[in-house]
Amino acid sequence: MSVKSVTESFWKAHNAGDHAALKEVMAQNVTWTVVGGTCPIAKTYEGWEGFFGELLGGLGAAFKPGTLKMHLKGLYADEEQGTGILHLEETATLQNGNEIALEIVDVITVRDGKIVAVREVMDLAAVNNAFGF
Repeated sequence: MSVKSVTESFWKAHNAGDHAALKEVMAQNVTWTVVGGTCPIAKTYEGWEGFFGELLGGLGAAFKPGTLKMHLKGLYADEEQGTGILHLEETATLQNGNEIALEIVDVITVRDGKIVAVREVMDLAAVNNAFGF
């Protein structure tokens, strides 16, 4: 499976909230790093439990149901380097009533047809403000 097709499959499954399809393209020991040091969510999440449980579970509880919207601004793949890049725009309303609007860049490492690592970059000051950290 090509890096581009893995990245596209990840995007489609993530946008649809389809965890079973995400697990088809993500290694069970995937590492997901929210890059930064000024925000509680900025750390490395280990494996499916870290990604689906801690990161997505925490965000899912923080967002008002039905308000999360993701828009794909760009999808790029470097087959030789095994790297996919997603450029997203994400908006949501939090349980505390605050709105959040972010541009997010995910740098995805693919090995043997599976995502093994992701480094996610976003405006953590906006996250801190919206979440009240």
